Amino acid sequence: MTAVVTGSSRGIGLAIARALLGQGAHVLINGYDSAETADTAQSLREQFPDTADGQVRVAGLAGDIADESIAQQLIAQAVTTFGALDHLVCNAGIDIIKPAIDYRPDEWDRILAINLRGAFLPAQAAARHWIGQGLAGSITMTSSIAGQVGVPTLAPYAASKGGVNQLVRTLAAEWAPHHIRVNAVAPGYVANIMDSVTAHQDPASDQRINTFTPLGRRATVDEIAAPYAFLASPAAGYITGSILAVDGGYTAT
Repeated sequence: MTAVVTGSSRGIGLAIARALLGQGAHVLINGYDSAETADTAQSLREQFPDTADGQVRVAGLAGDIADESIAQQLIAQAVTTFGALDHLVCNAGIDIIKPAIDYRPDEWDRILAINLRGAFLPAQAAARHWIGQGLAGSITMTSSIAGQVGVPTLAPYAASKGGVNQLVRTLAAEWAPHHIRVNAVAPGYVANIMDSVTAHQDPASDQRINTFTPLGRRATVDEIAAPYAFLASPAAGYITGSILAVDGGYTAT
């Protein structure tokens, strides 16, 4: 299997890339920061070296996923490097936590650009490739519990993830005749916290999260990543249009 994972230079995206590589995939990683993306790619190459016959297991391409040219380059580079593209993970995301009345228009626009436009553009580019070549493919997007339930201080993030959910359902219905599956994973609270987000690091917030999560704890990044590997596999061949909650039961109560 060959895959592209956006937002994979750190955190959940990096764990997803590792999970796919662990199943034998060839993976193109992507991050916003060039140096970080290059360092992560090198680290993964050391863990997952090229095959004995010289096939590359890990490649990297940095860039802003909200930029249409970067989205197109990711798909093109994966095909050039690996000879094919089977799966796309649209994981890149950002958040700014503050009261809704305090958001600036530029903050709203940036969150929606990365989280929603940045999911659609690579999905569109991948689908154009698959449909043009008459090939099947699959896409998994990263949603959130905030796309389903109201979480104060997350207005633009929640709007973007609700948009991802509807995007997944719409694309799944539209692209099913082309044998392209589209799903999402909706994580709950994770031990890994987004860069620059500090609101959930205090003990009181942690206690609230643990209380309202039936399993009583945050997830590890590996627990979040494993379902992505499943959705990319042949075992999920009849699953499309699904939003898979991986939240310790948070949205079940």
